[in-house]
Amino acid sequence: MTRYRPLIAEVVLLYTVCLFLSGCAGPLKQQARTVRIAPISEKYALTKRPEGEAYVLLAEASTGQEQHRYAVSDSLTRAIKEYGTGSGVLPSVSLGGKSDKEGTSVGNLEVLSFSDFANKLNEKGISQRHAEMRDFYQNNGMFKKSDLKFFGEEIGADYFILPCLLDVRRWGTSRFSLLGLKVMNTQVICVVVSMEIWDLRTGYKIFGATSDMTIASETIMESPISMEEAFQQAWLGITDQLLK
Repeated sequence: MTRYRPLIAEVVLLYTVCLFLSGCAGPLKQQARTVRIAPISEKYALTKRPEGEAYVLLAEASTGQEQHRYAVSDSLTRAIKEYGTGSGVLPSVSLGGKSDKEGTSVGNLEVLSFSDFANKLNEKGISQRHAEMRDFYQNNGMFKKSDLKFFGEEIGADYFILPCLLDVRRWGTSRFSLLGLKVMNTQVICVVVSMEIWDLRTGYKIFGATSDMTIASETIMESPISMEEAFQQAWLGITDQLLK
């Protein structure tokens, strides 16, 4: 029995060190993101800084991912706030890196959440019309111009921003455990999202983009990555492309 005492002492020491490190060392994270802008002809595409009021719609999602729809929409609103002034109003900058040569003021775009939009629909009593509009989109991949014009006039908005969740995957592995306690964990989450901006005045789709986001986190103790964090980081990639 005596010969095992040094080994037991080493195990206890290693276990204590791991617990100490877990309290003072944060997770090691790596991120990879790819953003692709949808091709839209110059006749319809966004060519200048949008201004006015925009509502974020409830996200579209494929079968089996519907539970994430609210998180996807809310994370887009938060990403815009984080990129902008923190008030939900995007900064006054030009699109595509173009400078404002005339020196004229570029207007702000106020972005409101899906919760704000739902409240406005109930206030106006037009929820059924909204449901019909979304049914048409799900069947045809587009909004009707008459629907967009109707909502623009009814709620006083200028744009709809439609987020879509295309794919989401999460997995984790444990590479080392001690006395049944997992002390080395790798958490990975991959999300693919897309965003469309529709002009309620013209009925045109004026912007579209897709973002693939992968986040890997290496932690001493088990600590899952927040799904909302992955969504928000994916949106920041698109927002940066939209406003750079």
